[in-house]
Amino acid sequence: MIQVFFAIFLTITLANQVVYGDPIIGIDLGTTYSSVCFQNNYNVEIIPNEKGFKTTPTVVALSNDEFIVGEDAQEQAIINPNNTFYDIKRLTGRSCYHPTVSKAKKNLLYNLTIQNKRIYIEVPKYKNESPKLFSIDQIQAMVLTKLKNQASSYLGQPIKNVVMTVPIGFDDSQKQATIDIAKIAGLNVVKIISEPKAVAIAYGKDKEQGEKNILVFDFGGGTLDITVLKIKKNYIEDISHGSEINLGGEDFDFNLVKYFIEQIKESTKIDIKDNKYAIQALKIEAKKAKEILSSQKIAIIKIKNLIQGYDFNHSITREKFEDLNENLFERTKLTIQSAYDQSNLSKDEIADVILAGGSSRIPKVQQIIENFFTQSKIIKDQIQDELVCVGAAIQANQLTKKGQQSTNRIVEISKTPISFGVEIEGGLMSIIIPKLSKYPLSLSKLYTTIHDYQSTVLISIFQGENKFTILNTQIGEFELTGIQVAKKRIPQIEVTFSLDFNGILQVTAIDLETKSSNNQVIAKNLLRPTEEEIQNLTKDNEDIQKEEEEKLQSIEKLKIYQNEFLKDLQMSEYKDLLKEIEYDQIIQLLTSSTQWVKMNEHNTKIKKEVFKKELENLQNQINKILNKKRDL
Repeated sequence: MIQVFFAIFLTITLANQVVYGDPIIGIDLGTTYSSVCFQNNYNVEIIPNEKGFKTTPTVVALSNDEFIVGEDAQEQAIINPNNTFYDIKRLTGRSCYHPTVSKAKKNLLYNLTIQNKRIYIEVPKYKNESPKLFSIDQIQAMVLTKLKNQASSYLGQPIKNVVMTVPIGFDDSQKQATIDIAKIAGLNVVKIISEPKAVAIAYGKDKEQGEKNILVFDFGGGTLDITVLKIKKNYIEDISHGSEINLGGEDFDFNLVKYFIEQIKESTKIDIKDNKYAIQALKIEAKKAKEILSSQKIAIIKIKNLIQGYDFNHSITREKFEDLNENLFERTKLTIQSAYDQSNLSKDEIADVILAGGSSRIPKVQQIIENFFTQSKIIKDQIQDELVCVGAAIQANQLTKKGQQSTNRIVEISKTPISFGVEIEGGLMSIIIPKLSKYPLSLSKLYTTIHDYQSTVLISIFQGENKFTILNTQIGEFELTGIQVAKKRIPQIEVTFSLDFNGILQVTAIDLETKSSNNQVIAKNLLRPTEEEIQNLTKDNEDIQKEEEEKLQSIEKLKIYQNEFLKDLQMSEYKDLLKEIEYDQIIQLLTSSTQWVKMNEHNTKIKKEVFKKELENLQNQINKILNKKRDL
């Protein structure tokens, strides 16, 4: 609907950042891998998971009514493709009408469904429900919960506050969804920063340097983020941005899988595109091949018994890989060009180009960058999967009371990568917050009516750079009622756009005569869960975690009993009491039980009750031997 406003003037105000008590952790919730970090005094600690790895696969699986997160979920994907959830970040905060969603429904191996205009993951059966729907936020919260618990265990104290990183291209709805996900996981997001900004913060740590311009090229599993920044000691300021929200390592893998499917069809006349088990096997090998081709000229793929007794054996060269992904490399070039053009810098004014993210290891990607920035220093030693997380932890530390007192505090200036405005007469875009405005800030414009005796106006909110709203993206709307009933152009309606420290937009409108007002946090639209729904999802998540904790406690009690009794057997009391045959019987019982636990503690088919029963049986059998001996 065409908006009925006419702009008159502009005002500007700024906000203040809240200071928190520590600890505050930093989390990078990535498309393919996630990590958690903490700054302890001056050093940043990358907190390992229970397997000792610095990163955790962003994969969740449902197996035998139990949720598995990380490596264990990834490892069982090939036998459980319908219930293994990956690439979830690309669906974060998305409208069901977004092209990403329709593409995901077509390409993902698990089932997506739409209900009340929201996206859900549908599983065939969960406990007593068939089928069962899980929200995107709920599944992602399970990854965050794992990272939170990992940090809590490592630091020896409960964790509540977190700095989260997001791609530079995340819009308001996606940022708010990230905050909602954290809430479900029992975390409070104190700040959101962009992933390339986090890389720049991590890069600047420990460096004494004068003022210079750098470009961060962050190419991960799901997104390509580019930011040009001005940096000097303890100062970082955005200059320009470029982003491809749906371009990452997963897309290279997908092109390889399509190629393999075609090769198999040529060889066997069998089309396996609907065989989820075969596709999952190909996905795993495609990722391996891509990684091998970053250091070698050829990769060999071997999958035994892929389909109907058919062994898939194939080799692919780096040259062929580059041909298959030519369109992705072209999109990469365009994103670099866009970020560079908007910076208004010459190429020799960009001193350093910092490569980050796993996809930056692809030789063709590095060649594209080297050919574009011939006069810049290309820094490749920052290509670490956890580098974004390190920057988040440094930012987190600065929001604590201790960090605020530090002489090494970084002044960080953020700018919005897109313009925000309202629709006015003729379908035109009236920009209120221009692109590359520093935030947090509030900007206001005064509008009026164009019809006599209007009592309401519809405020339609857009983001984008085109002068026509139809070519921009509508991100919200609300109605202002109770305005002054008068001739056209008499009412004065002040519309205020406010961007907080996380870059989330709130819009307020007020009639200056009647004081009638209305407002909307843009991300809080009908597609986002209500506070009540978030509370319910939080409780569900806590119940799932409680169930898992109870199982772990049952296993731990069994292990403690086994270990303690083995120690006790060395005491003279038992040696004097037991004959050799009885002593050996108990040793055999304990050994057998210990081996059984090692084999089954990660088996999701075995519930907590089974481990409790194992402990009970073991105690009964040992006590039976001891009591019989004591009675003699």
